[in-house]
Amino acid sequence: MKTQTLVSIGVAAVLLAACGGGGGDPLTPVTDSVPPEASASASGMVNWLAQLGATAPDDREPLDVAAFTPPQPDDTEAETLK
Repeated sequence: MKTQTLVSIGVAAVLLAACGGGGGDPLTPVTDSVPPEASASASGMVNWLAQLGATAPDDREPLDVAAFTPPQPDDTEAETLK
């Protein structure tokens, strides 16, 4: 019983260690200002907010949103946030 438990723990540890990151494209850095694409369309705003949410808040300066005008289309369906 002990041997089987130890083997199971060892196999689980090896499998979990092999699941480490890597691959995938690096995220583009978010600037300190709101990009024009975020004001142009709802999908541009969603993409920018996703990039902004993926950055660590400790690494960034406060964001100036005074010039940001969120898109308000009346003729499109609402976008789902991720």
